Amino acid sequence: MTTCKDCAFFFSIPEDADDFEKSKGDCVTQKDDEKGRYWLSKPVFENDQCCGAFHKR
Repeated sequence: MTTCKDCAFFFSIPEDADDFEKSKGDCVTQKDDEKGRYWLSKPVFENDQCCGAFHKR
């Protein structure tokens, strides 16, 4: 089973951040549409099961 921690889109939350929790991070994916490029971010934890956007580090 792959986890978010193994994904290239997983970024850990720094300890000095307001929303810091142990093993918490953000899943940040890049999207493109007719207007341009943008990024989506959602909170996840290291041991969560990966979604369909998984990309190995």
